[in-house]
Amino acid sequence: MTHEQLDADPILVLDRFDDEIVLACPLFQRRFVWGERNIKQLFDDIDTVIDGAYTKRFLGALVFNNEAPTTSAAAGRYWIIDGQQRLTTLYLILVAVAEQASAMGEPGIELARDTFHTYLVSNKKNTKGVPKLRPTLVDSKQFETILNRAAVKCGIKGVQASPSLAVGDESGAMRQGYKVIMRCISDRLMSTRVSAEGAVSDFSTLETLRETILERLELVEIRLGLEHDPNEVFDRLNKEGERLGIIDLVRNEVLKHLDADPKAAQAAYSQEWKPFEDAFADDSSKAKYFFPFALTLSDSVTQATTFSTLSNDWKEITDDPVAEIVRRLRRHQSAYNAIHSARLQLIDEPVREQVRRLTALNRPSSVYPYVMQLLTATAEGDASTSDAAECLHVIESFLIRRAFCGIEPTGLHAIFKRLWNLAGSDARAVRAGIVSKTVTFPSDAQFEAAIRFGDLYHRKICSYVLEEYERAHTSGDILKSYPSITVDHVAPQERKGSWAASFTPEEHAELLHTWANLVPLSSEANSSKGTSSWIEAQSKLKLETVFSTTKHLYDSHVEWNADSVRQRGDVLVPWALARWPEFGDPADFSALETQGLTGQ
Repeated sequence: MTHEQLDADPILVLDRFDDEIVLACPLFQRRFVWGERNIKQLFDDIDTVIDGAYTKRFLGALVFNNEAPTTSAAAGRYWIIDGQQRLTTLYLILVAVAEQASAMGEPGIELARDTFHTYLVSNKKNTKGVPKLRPTLVDSKQFETILNRAAVKCGIKGVQASPSLAVGDESGAMRQGYKVIMRCISDRLMSTRVSAEGAVSDFSTLETLRETILERLELVEIRLGLEHDPNEVFDRLNKEGERLGIIDLVRNEVLKHLDADPKAAQAAYSQEWKPFEDAFADDSSKAKYFFPFALTLSDSVTQATTFSTLSNDWKEITDDPVAEIVRRLRRHQSAYNAIHSARLQLIDEPVREQVRRLTALNRPSSVYPYVMQLLTATAEGDASTSDAAECLHVIESFLIRRAFCGIEPTGLHAIFKRLWNLAGSDARAVRAGIVSKTVTFPSDAQFEAAIRFGDLYHRKICSYVLEEYERAHTSGDILKSYPSITVDHVAPQERKGSWAASFTPEEHAELLHTWANLVPLSSEANSSKGTSSWIEAQSKLKLETVFSTTKHLYDSHVEWNADSVRQRGDVLVPWALARWPEFGDPADFSALETQGLTGQ
């Protein structure tokens, strides 16, 4: 059945894949091209919903042409005009969820089969087993391989993923993308496993992921009428234009109070609003300010409700509204600039040093609401600098230990958005409040194991850890002249030449990326060292005078072998335990827990 009017409706992913509709990519549509960056961004969006930063995420518009209606015996068909990359990726994620679940026994197998039969293939008599997504022709071989392999693992028979005209390469962007999807899911399973210490099962994690994708990701579906040219619609939807950001919405909301008096509005803009905007480091920092700021007003705010929360807060203002609104917005601006952009000039010691550390370790933005309120309270005299510094030290230790242990920062948004109301500037209450049933503060034993055997080299905190160790062992003021770090493996990544005698293959694999085998170098020194032998490296690095920890290592060891790495680990562990402490026995916090001061 055809129609003449353009229809546009908000839908969930559930609505589109639950229907008996085959979503077909036209032959002229470009092939699947999403890579690791696009896929990881989609998973990051999904994580924000699971974390509670959003109740739903809007993924954009889908444009379809109806080709055939659904009947009692066969699935209908939509041609995909726009949205192919998103729909294909979402479909492949559901395939991956089913494949991962199939290895978990019951009820994982039940989840896998339900996913296939309900969302991935048609159940109509004449289209039974036909995939609900049909890729472009050149992707069909890759699609067939992915879907059929998953179906076999799930024990699903009768999947018709073998188009007679299947063409294209056996491998390519789609299969690479599917590997990224599987890795993203595996990383989240591992992260939840480590973070929750067994409290949350793999099955529950997969079930939550599937539910979030189906029920909390939203799109607008546009179905074209007979009078609409699909190519024109596609082109217009994809033309670049200026996006209206929250900074624009807020600016318009603030200055609309003076829309009847253009001169007053211009004056207010120049004297009030523009200085407020100019106080941010750049356009990106402006855009990211308003969500954490809104969370200081209410911890129930989501990204989607940020603007409405702010505008509601300003409704009762009648006297000089522009000046008053800007005054309110400015309250946490200096604190935000400090934690987001490392603008530390207005922060007093010892808090300044702790904020420097947090910005240097690439802190997650989930900590912003708490840190902003803590720094503001300190500046206003409502919290002491010593208490604030101790609270920030607790947070730094928490983040460092979790990063060392490979725990993803999921779940932190829910913790930090309400931490100020929970703990204020009381460091003991902060220590108790940053853990929950699924968010842990790694113990000394866990931290030590991660230091000795964990892969620090591939962690985002690697340069920070080496730099902090260097700072602790360098005398004098080094802040103004401290160079950028190139992380170097003392025993090189290739086990050849004289290094083959110093490390067995097993020792090399076990110790290569650990902290004890890593040192900071300048880029010039690193390039000159290469894969030199230990004696050659010692000679070449005689001039490496900036990094004292590196110089000391090369000066104090006659050779470098597996025992040397382990012995250095013996030195690093006590230093790290003291630098990023556990802040007491967790049992010490039982009284706070009974008072409701720990995160749930």
